[in-house]
Amino acid sequence: MRFSQKARVAWMEGVVNRDEEHASVCYGENPRAVALVAPDDKRGFTVQFLLKARRGDARADRILDAVRRELTFYLLEIIGPDSWAFVEYHCDTPANRRSIVHWSWHPGLHAGAEASSSRLSHTRV
Repeated sequence: MRFSQKARVAWMEGVVNRDEEHASVCYGENPRAVALVAPDDKRGFTVQFLLKARRGDARADRILDAVRRELTFYLLEIIGPDSWAFVEYHCDTPANRRSIVHWSWHPGLHAGAEASSSRLSHTRV
């Protein structure tokens, strides 16, 4: 069996820059993020888990398993390498609101400044 030279898109654990565009993932009714997700040009997606599983902590294991399933489903199975735009869309869907795992979109600190500057340049007389 031969593998192609093209890198396979995946999500890998790493550090997510909260100043850049990213999504946070929460579980259940708790608004505290369990993980952060951001696009990565080299691998596909970077995931930073904020909840750490402790030995014998069945609740944390259950939460992390559910979050990993969601990450794999939405980042790799639904769309594939171009799924980042879908992540932004999914954050505002009824399916996201009804799910036990909730995604929230964070456009990044620079996104608001660029939009404001763009609006100003279009309104000058």
